[in-house]
Amino acid sequence: MKILIAYTSKNGTVRTCVDRLCTSLNGLDVTAADLNMSTPNVADYDMVILGGAVHFGKWMPAMRDFIKDQYDALMQTKLGLFLCSGLAHEQEYYIEKLFSKELRDHAFQTLYFGGSLRKDGLPFFDKLVVRHLRSIIIESEIDDGEYTPSMPGILPENIEKMGTYARKELFREKE
Repeated sequence: MKILIAYTSKNGTVRTCVDRLCTSLNGLDVTAADLNMSTPNVADYDMVILGGAVHFGKWMPAMRDFIKDQYDALMQTKLGLFLCSGLAHEQEYYIEKLFSKELRDHAFQTLYFGGSLRKDGLPFFDKLVVRHLRSIIIESEIDDGEYTPSMPGILPENIEKMGTYARKELFREKE
């Protein structure tokens, strides 16, 4: 049984999540493919786990193209979906916006893996946006009366959950 984890990553957060997911799927035949570097054929795999980072409210172009080009094949395979976003409070919105209803309904699981608002490695304009978003989060916490830093982070429990669901789905007998 072959598993493809197809993803896009801008600053490495998604790659960190994918590495953790590969570890949780240890012992299985797993291929992790950065869609910015290669375009695997979904039909070659028994299961696909697909996800990436939300960048300015959208998928990166490689993810958009992959979903469009491989849509029919994705609907024919066992499918898990995930996304990472530095804006945790927007996770449901982005899941509904970026994954079509058909993909969400077909998937055995759709999860939020957390995210980051790291500035390192980003172009100048992106750094300005990230700095602004971080300020908004901190200001809203101060306005609520008590400041406790809550910058987003990776959610290992959700990554582990995806690994568990994937194992169950992979070995579930066809009905």
